[in-house]
Amino acid sequence: MKSKNEIKLFTTVLLLSLFILANSCQVTDDSVDTIQGPDLTNPDDDPDTDPVFENLQCTPQIEQSDYSIYKIGSNGRRIGDLMPIYDDASNKFYIYYLKDIWNDDSNQRHPWYTLSTTDFSSYDEISSEIINSSSAGCDQDFAIGSGSVFIEDNIYYGFYTGHNPNFPSSCVTKKEGVMLATSNNPAAGFTKNESFTTIYAPTGMQFDEQDNFRDPYVFEDAGTYYMLVSARANIGGVFKGVIASYTSTDLLSWTYDDIFYDGDNSTYFMMETAQVFKMGSMYYLIFSDIDSRKVIYRKSSSAIGPWEQPTGSEFLDGNDFYAAKAVSNGTDAFIMGWTARTENNLDSGVKTWGGNLVAHKLTQDSNGDLMLSIPDAVSSGMQTEIALELNREIGTFVKTDANEESYDLSSSTNNNVSAVFYEPIDAPRYLISTTVSYSQSNRDFGFFLGACDENDDVISLRFVPSENKIRLDKTTRSSLSSSTISDNETSFTLEPNVDYDVKMVVENSIVVIYVNNQVALTSRVYKAPNTSWGVFADNSSVSFKTIKVTKP
Repeated sequence: MKSKNEIKLFTTVLLLSLFILANSCQVTDDSVDTIQGPDLTNPDDDPDTDPVFENLQCTPQIEQSDYSIYKIGSNGRRIGDLMPIYDDASNKFYIYYLKDIWNDDSNQRHPWYTLSTTDFSSYDEISSEIINSSSAGCDQDFAIGSGSVFIEDNIYYGFYTGHNPNFPSSCVTKKEGVMLATSNNPAAGFTKNESFTTIYAPTGMQFDEQDNFRDPYVFEDAGTYYMLVSARANIGGVFKGVIASYTSTDLLSWTYDDIFYDGDNSTYFMMETAQVFKMGSMYYLIFSDIDSRKVIYRKSSSAIGPWEQPTGSEFLDGNDFYAAKAVSNGTDAFIMGWTARTENNLDSGVKTWGGNLVAHKLTQDSNGDLMLSIPDAVSSGMQTEIALELNREIGTFVKTDANEESYDLSSSTNNNVSAVFYEPIDAPRYLISTTVSYSQSNRDFGFFLGACDENDDVISLRFVPSENKIRLDKTTRSSLSSSTISDNETSFTLEPNVDYDVKMVVENSIVVIYVNNQVALTSRVYKAPNTSWGVFADNSSVSFKTIKVTKP
């Protein structure tokens, strides 16, 4: 790496040589590996014509299918609505899911499939269907919806949603109901229980009796089996999403109990894929808000409530992490959801149903709030260091360690970015780690992804202390304002002069950032892999210590 004085000398000699030649030739050799100092930078400079720059690269690669950490289904099929269990008999986690098959040659509509894993860093896929849809257009389970698996006496009870898109018709009077299939093997096909009475929304109790009755989740407490079902009902004159409760003593006959949770003062159209689980002495209720596309949770000292909001944020991850469920092996707990693909695999595309499985390790704060961190096996599996190739440094910067990629970046006004850019990382999956702290921030700092230029045409994965948020913004920075709605965000209290441990996992177009083993933000960024990236500060003074990239 050249010193600033060497750079200035190089520039002076170059300009003198050009003057002596006195012709119209321009240096266009992009292989010149010269670092630009802050006094040579102009935001309006064109890197393509500046001989001291390598070109920044921002062309998205073609979307890949070789996912191992953030799994998709076979043949590139999207994964939806995860339904995990831990199986003591095999010492494995089984993750049932809705496979995105709909009216193809198999004539299936969202059948259940399953994956197995021991550590959430890689998965084995069972190739055969677990629960299939019916071929009869009048059957309640003409299509299959989400549910849960409960293990009792070595029998695997699969409660699922029977969903018939032919509603309404002469033979289909209710769009959704709860059905049952069972198995003696978690990895083999379940047999539908034809004698099980399909459960429909209660009649005459102001529920939506024809539709919106799905996602059964079964758990046991004090010898009673409870089934939670996502539904809609009239509560105090307001028609809203609710979670209905049923009880049973044998898992076969179920009696409507009550409305388990109605959102309290919040009105949700639908609280999908609800679940109750226990960690330590605390119980948690989680559900996914169909409108905000966010996973929300409540906590209680009892499995049946009352439920209160957490002390910190009520959200787990951001709006690219949906239909989440938790699972534990008795030692470690995890939570997993799906991250949507978009139409035509574009960052500007409309989100589709289903995508990649994303799992986080789940722990508790001292106040009982939930925290998200990188699964141990994902972190420990990334040990091969990738040498970073510097592209450029701009603005006001100090390299604070001669042997490591550590920088102090500072900027005193908005839209006056100081940054360090690196060449693209040519690997399908890798981990970026660093320690970040700031002394002051009047705007933001963080990471640039898919950088087409130095400060504007970039995707900003940014820390915003004034909002106590971590945000992913695909909007060009010149268009960002306090009223800009982020593409994705999560809440996190940021304080000056505190070291924050930051880990960012990138696998193809999935980007997951973890901060301090407390919060995670999962995003779909098609421009992230194999493009220029860097760290930045905008109207902030920030330290990035030991920027390192590792791969499996």
